[in-house]
Amino acid sequence: MSSTEGSPVDDAGLLRRSLDGMRAAGVITIDREDVIVQASGPSLEKAPSLVPGISLREELERLTHVEMVDRLLIRREIATFPARPGGPECHWKVWHERNERGEIVLSFWDTDWNEEMNERRVAFTMAASHELRGPLTAIQGFAEILNMDHSNLTGEQAEAAEIVERTARHLSVLVQDVFDLSRNSFGELRLDISDTDLEEVTGEVVSITRPEMEERGQSLHCRIEGSLPIVQADRSRARQMIANLVRNASIHNGKGVSIRILARIEGEFIAISVEDDGRGLPFDDPEEAFRTFHRGPDSTGGDRSGSGIGLSLAKRLIQLHRGRIEVESSPGRGAKFTLWFPLDRDRALTPGEPGPA
Repeated sequence: MSSTEGSPVDDAGLLRRSLDGMRAAGVITIDREDVIVQASGPSLEKAPSLVPGISLREELERLTHVEMVDRLLIRREIATFPARPGGPECHWKVWHERNERGEIVLSFWDTDWNEEMNERRVAFTMAASHELRGPLTAIQGFAEILNMDHSNLTGEQAEAAEIVERTARHLSVLVQDVFDLSRNSFGELRLDISDTDLEEVTGEVVSITRPEMEERGQSLHCRIEGSLPIVQADRSRARQMIANLVRNASIHNGKGVSIRILARIEGEFIAISVEDDGRGLPFDDPEEAFRTFHRGPDSTGGDRSGSGIGLSLAKRLIQLHRGRIEVESSPGRGAKFTLWFPLDRDRALTPGEPGPA
């Protein structure tokens, strides 16, 4: 079909030639079932296994790990991995809008990121983590020894020893959170999925964190509604998420605050809420709480040692579980965070909204 000036040419052959002329990028069209229906010439050259008629997810999981594929297909984030085994790294992006037939476009292109750069970044992160953990372990250990017997300490010295131990524990958690966020930013954060009893996990969090809350003059309560079924999850990461929410509620509030954990089944999910009756979040938009290192202009109450990364990490970890996190808050009426764990992980493959960078 010919065109008039300023009008597009509706010519499938021309479109195909244009796509094939984009040598630096591959373009693939997939249907609602994530089956490839069309691939450009450069796509087949860069990723010879991604041919029409095959399941995109199944093939991508042969090229990289499941969490990276979820990042690309579910959360619609840019992912980075080779287009063929042993090949160079590529950036991958699934675009949001589907056409009238329900088809959507995946594109990928060469990146200047290389394995040597990645190895240097990993080596630096690991070295920094190790160098920080060593002194912190020593500080915490000696503080614990001092706090075992206050008989030889003055009141001020005993109080200082307790502050040192509490701060060392907090910094140890912070170092691990920073390390995890670094791994996540490069798509390297992985899950160890197994049969998990979230009721048991929640009980473990309560036993670990309740003494810390009582030291701050706060109370921690837990309620399980009904019997929670076993789900496919990473037990240690689930414990980390719930503990992060509890500690976040404690750190950002003062004495007398009550923190409540509620676990129950809602629809196709197990919902675990952590709610407090404190001062609320210092943001006009509660979703701002998930921004890394973001505390808000009025965050002066409670313990100011909060880093602002615990919530960000919790959001990324629950996304890896194919779930989500929600927040409710109003000034002077506390805050409530809810983790939604899917009862059936395999069915929770519906694309969601992209998370923060």
